[in-house]
Order: sequence, then C-alpha cells, then structure tokens
Amino acid sequence: MRIASPVEHCHVLTTLIPSSTTLGSMTRAPKYNIMSVLAYKISKAALNMLTTQYALAYGDEGFTIFAMSPGWLQTDMGTGNADLPVEVGTKAVIEALMGAGKDANRKFINIKVAGWEENDGLNQYDGKVIPW
Repeated sequence: MRIASPVEHCHVLTTLIPSSTTLGSMTRAPKYNIMSVLAYKISKAALNMLTTQYALAYGDEGFTIFAMSPGWLQTDMGTGNADLPVEVGTKAVIEALMGAGKDANRKFINIKVAGWEENDGLNQYDGKVIPW
C-alpha cells in the first residue's frame, strides 16, 4: 500500500510554502533556548524536515517548496507583545512570495521588514535565508 502525498494531486499549484518559525531552526536553537515552548519548536523543526524532503522529492518535477517564517505577529497566539502587526507580517509574506523563484526551493526564508533587519532583540526580519 502506498500513501499518496498532497503534492501528487496538484495540477495547478507549483509552489508549496509551509509556515514555519525561526524557533524551528536547529542552528538557532541556542538563541531561542530561553523560550520554553518545546513542543512548538519540535513540531516546527519536524515541519522544516518535511519541507526539505518534499523539496528534494518534487523539485525536479517543477515544484518549488520552501519554508517561510512570517515573523512573530500580534495574533491571539502571538499576543500583543509580538513584534509585528498582522498587516505588516502579511504584506511582508506576500512580497517574499512574489519575489521567490525556483532558487527558493529547499530553503527557509525570512520575511523582510524595514527597520527590523538588524534589530537587537531575538528577532530580525531581514529577508535572508534562515539556517535549518
């Protein structure tokens, strides 16, 4: 018995972008050690691996699959203490998506928000590739 992946049934969609977070970066784990949301970090790290595996499996078939961090947004989950209003994060995600080409496949992309590129706090929104 073979389990079909969601990508096998896509006929129009050629880009798949799971929403991740820098908290799921294994490279940046020491930086975010102060945050005690272990299950969240682990689930996002697993999502990052799934993204990588799909990108490897389907990249040669014309699909572009990459993870994106939308930033820490002021939502019910992010609370009012989060860095960015939802509107700012949404605009930055759309801009990043529109600018992403085939070379984005298998990458982990950060949004770019003016004034946040070199923020002194935990989060920077510089539009760069985030290390897995």
